[in-house]
Amino acid sequence: MERNRLGVGLKCGDTIGIIAPSAPLMTDEIRPICDFLQGLGYTVVLGQSVKESWGYLAGSDELRAADVNAFFADDHIHAILCLRGGYGAARLLPLLDYGQIAAHPKLFIGFSDITALHAVLRQRCHLATIHGPMATSFLRHPTAYTIAQFIRGLAQPIAAGPFPLPRRWQLHSLLAGTAHGILIGGNLSLVTSLAGTPYALEGSGCLLFLEEVSEEPYALDRLFLQLEQSGLISQVEGILFGQFSRCGSSKEAAYDFTVEQVIRYYVHKWNKPAIGGLPIGHGRQNGWLPLGVPAYLAGHVDGTAELIIDGKEAGI
Repeated sequence: MERNRLGVGLKCGDTIGIIAPSAPLMTDEIRPICDFLQGLGYTVVLGQSVKESWGYLAGSDELRAADVNAFFADDHIHAILCLRGGYGAARLLPLLDYGQIAAHPKLFIGFSDITALHAVLRQRCHLATIHGPMATSFLRHPTAYTIAQFIRGLAQPIAAGPFPLPRRWQLHSLLAGTAHGILIGGNLSLVTSLAGTPYALEGSGCLLFLEEVSEEPYALDRLFLQLEQSGLISQVEGILFGQFSRCGSSKEAAYDFTVEQVIRYYVHKWNKPAIGGLPIGHGRQNGWLPLGVPAYLAGHVDGTAELIIDGKEAGI
């Protein structure tokens, strides 16, 4: 089985293709993104989906899927960067040419709604992909950490060693223990939406990463419960929590749980090694996390934690 060449980084002059598998963007916002990438020394090619809109989608399903298929098939394109999240990537899954995609592995980068594509590209095409900043991440005052992670990741997609953190940032243990496995996951709502479908995430021998945005505690409870009842949690070796941005209650505190209480309840119920605090997700700090590669997590009894990337690709 052919293995993904994710470990091969880009070099100056290589081409980054931008596609919009989900929601659209105003066309006047595209130019600054291209300028940023070209300023890093790369050539930029735009998919037709980047220039289209159809309601809350960046063009029809057929057009957006055609961009995914064409950009993977084109060997002159060395990396694919998703424009933004929103909604719509899951609608493309029946339309993708998985055989063609598997034959042309390359960097594929995005987060949020792009979680649906991360899942199928691993399971149907045996590709490692990148949960990381998208094109729109660089429009609105990205942090130095986010920019540095992106630049480093393009040059060295899988960097062995402890996961880099922003200054004065620490991971924390949610349930002490150690676990080793293949990194999978992404946005909690998207991972949950795939449950019960032909594209459901498979977790055997894996570490499950989760992040979320703009959900109340009761909604997070419902999502965690569905993941549990789907059987995914019982399959995985350990769990990593990223940022749960703008997640909190609109009710009076006396009548609700906090986000942390909900997470800790399920972590202890699941009884799997778990760590939290990864600077990955919808927050301003957004790290470069290679999915589909082996990693090691450790939650220590003193409350500290670590995530170590193995630095090699998984033969999945």
